[in-house]
Amino acid sequence: MKKVNSKAITLIILILSAILLMPGCATSKKNSYKAARKGSYIDTTQLGRNKYFFSKKYQKKLYRYKKKK
Repeated sequence: MKKVNSKAITLIILILSAILLMPGCATSKKNSYKAARKGSYIDTTQLGRNKYFFSKKYQKKLYRYKKKK
């Protein structure tokens, strides 16, 4: 009986530790995505006619309706 209990406890501990480690990867991926998006924005003061194209509103619209590969 004790052998079964110890196996169950070790299994539960392994599953919980795996669950705790999973979200760590997501934050690093999100940070790299934010850095890439931040680098793609351009200062619109010098663009003249292209001011709307590089506006945040239009960029969101482009991103939302972008074709999935």
